[in-house]
Amino acid sequence: MYRINENHYLGHHALSALFKSIKLLPYPFFLHLASIHTTIDSFWQGASQMDFEHEITGLIERAIAEDIRSGDITAEACIPEHAMVTGKLILKQAGVVAGLPFMEKVFTLIDPRIEVSFFIKEGEYRHAGALIGTVSGPAKSIFSAERVALNLLQHASGVATATAAFVRRVSAYRCAILDTRKTLPGLRALEKYAVQVGGGQNHRWGLDDQYLIKHHHIALLSHQTQTPIIEAVRRARACGKHSVVEVEIDRVAQLDEVLACDVDTVMFRNMLPGQVYKCVQRLRPTKKNLYLESTSGLTMDTIRDYAATGVDGIAITTLTLAIPSLDISLRFRESS
Repeated sequence: MYRINENHYLGHHALSALFKSIKLLPYPFFLHLASIHTTIDSFWQGASQMDFEHEITGLIERAIAEDIRSGDITAEACIPEHAMVTGKLILKQAGVVAGLPFMEKVFTLIDPRIEVSFFIKEGEYRHAGALIGTVSGPAKSIFSAERVALNLLQHASGVATATAAFVRRVSAYRCAILDTRKTLPGLRALEKYAVQVGGGQNHRWGLDDQYLIKHHHIALLSHQTQTPIIEAVRRARACGKHSVVEVEIDRVAQLDEVLACDVDTVMFRNMLPGQVYKCVQRLRPTKKNLYLESTSGLTMDTIRDYAATGVDGIAITTLTLAIPSLDISLRFRESS
C-alpha cells in the first residue's frame, strides 16, 4: 500500500482536544443517530427551506472546477491510461461520518467508471482505524477526484462529530442543539446538513428565512422610541409576510416589552444561566407558547447549565464556525 496524498489536515491537534469528550459517549447513542439518519434522501425530502441535493451538487461542481481547472497535469504525465487502483477509505479518528453520498458523487461526476462501496451508513459513529469503504477504477480519475472528495467528507464529518458531542451533552434535557448562520462562505448547505446528521437542528438558512430582531436593530430603534422591541415587532408584522418573528434580548428587564409583543421566539444573548432561568420562569406561565433559545459563548463545560434552565434550544456558533475536519485518508493499492 502507498499514500498518494500529502496528508495535511486542518487543525489536527485542536480537533483531538475538542473531541476527546467523544470517548465518553456510549456507542449505542451514535447508532441511535444512525437509525434516524439512514439515507441522504430523508434529508432532501425533509428540507423545506433549502434543497440539499441542489445546493451541495452545485458546491461539488464548483469544488471540482476549482481544483482540477484545466486538468490534472501530474496524473496525465505519470499515470498510464489503463492503470486501475483500489483505495481503502480509513477513519483515522473516532467520530460520526457524514457526507458519504457527496463523496460518491464527486467520483462519479469525474468518471462514471469509478465504483464506490461503503461499509457503514451515513451518520454512524466509528472508532479510529475503521474501514469506511472502497473506491475502485481508473487511477487517473481517482487521483484527480481524491482531494475534493476527502475535503467534503472530512469537513462534514467534523461538523457532525462536534454536533453529536453537544447533543449527547444535553441528552438529559428537552433541549435542541441549533446551528447558526456563522458558516463558511459557500459551505452553508453542507454544514447544515452535517449538523442534522449529528443530531442537531437548523436555525435560519438565510436573512429572508425569518425575522430575527437583534440587539443592533433594537439599539438603533431606541433613538426613535422608548419601546424599541415593541416597535420592531410591529414593523415586522406590518410587512405582511407570514414568518416567524424572533427577538434577541440580553437583559431580564426587556421581558416587559417581549410580553407586550406578538413574537414567536425569544433568544437570550450573553446572559448567565441564572438570568436565563429567571426569564424562562417568567415566560413559561404565559399563554404565548414561545420558543425559548439561548446563545453566545456556550461550550461543552457550560452547555448543561444552560439546558437546565428550561430553554427549548441552544444555538452554538462553533458547530460550523471553528470545527476542524475529521482525519480520514484514502490508501491505495494497484488493481490487477
